[in-house]
Order: sequence, then structure tokens, then C-alpha cells
Amino acid sequence: MRSALFLTVAVALSACNQPSPANTVTEAELQGSCEALVSAETGVRPDDVSAISTQTQPSGSVTTLSVAGAQAPWLCRADPFGVITGVEYSQEG
Repeated sequence: MRSALFLTVAVALSACNQPSPANTVTEAELQGSCEALVSAETGVRPDDVSAISTQTQPSGSVTTLSVAGAQAPWLCRADPFGVITGVEYSQEG
């Protein structure tokens, strides 16, 4: 009886760690958010910012963006749920 109860509780609690579909974003949504944030950060029109690629890992993702007039791409980092944690210019200076 105890082992059955333990198993039931363990299964129920393990579901708490799984991200639900409502908590995740698509790559296109993430790229759109990154484009908007980099546009606001740089003062460049939204039409002049475009996502080049997105690399996803278990720890999160990095989207590389092209910005008109910039010599190097911008990077947009997000956590595994698609929450943007920061943007940065990829070239020092």
C-alpha cells in the first residue's frame, strides 16, 4: 500500500517539472520578440532588424540578428521557456 501511494505521489510530482505547451514559445515568436527588443535597444526601425538563426540547447537559446548599419550581428539570449534574458552586440567596442 505504501509503495503504491509513493509511486502515485512521485508520478504526480514529476509532472510539475515538465514545461506545459502554454509556457513555451515557437522559434518564430522568439525571433519576433528578439527583433523588437533589439530594434528598441538600437533605435533602428523594426524593418531593419532581422533574425538570422536560432540555436537551441537545453539551457536556453541564442538568436543571431542582423541590424542595418551594424558591422557585426546582435545576440538575443532566452531561457528554455522563451523568456528573453538579454541582448548584446557581438563585437566589442
